[in-house]
Amino acid sequence: MTSDNDGNDKHETIRRAKQELRKRIRRAMKELNDQDVQEQSSKVWQRVFQLPVYQSAQTVGVFLSMPHGEINTDGLIADCVQRGKTLYVPEVGKNFEHCDMELRKVELDEDPDPQFHKKWPTNKWNIPEPPGDMPVLAAQPGELDLVIMPGLAFDRSRNRLGQGKGYYDRFLARMKSSDKALPLVAVALSPQLVEDVSIPVTEYDQPMDMVVLPDEVIGSLEA
Repeated sequence: MTSDNDGNDKHETIRRAKQELRKRIRRAMKELNDQDVQEQSSKVWQRVFQLPVYQSAQTVGVFLSMPHGEINTDGLIADCVQRGKTLYVPEVGKNFEHCDMELRKVELDEDPDPQFHKKWPTNKWNIPEPPGDMPVLAAQPGELDLVIMPGLAFDRSRNRLGQGKGYYDRFLARMKSSDKALPLVAVALSPQLVEDVSIPVTEYDQPMDMVVLPDEVIGSLEA
């Protein structure tokens, strides 16, 4: 029999291991200059464009990237617009204290600007936030064909380490209420793949279906 203290100790050990891994990956990401980030991001975009699950998706959830420290998603967003896909993007600005996130449906003009989000106000991480009058995604995955996921680090088992706030963990937990599986494709730069250790996980951490990197794709997913 496992005591409550044993469970608490295990979660504390995992929490500390995650903290150390975050420090390590953030140091590695700081070694990349803007050109490195852009070149690697472009390679990831091209790999995503070739995925059958992306090509067939009509409705896509995608994150808007931070100015520094992660992959640039501008090319993914522009391609979705050009292909006429319906986009949902995160809003967290009103929910900092509770670490909650909503996805809002992007409503575009008949002649849309592929860089529409550049005109939006930014939150405290300098990430553009969608207008508050855009429709919120219902708490079921049926409205989405694909979610393109951020993350700080990934391993070859497709485990994900986030930034530590739990926005996506809570969002994915809400999406689990339906029988329809929600395809999760993570995108990342080369330093974000952890080869020497497994990412520590708890029962709240959901693995990705695929992880797309500049030089490879880990995992598979039928369209």
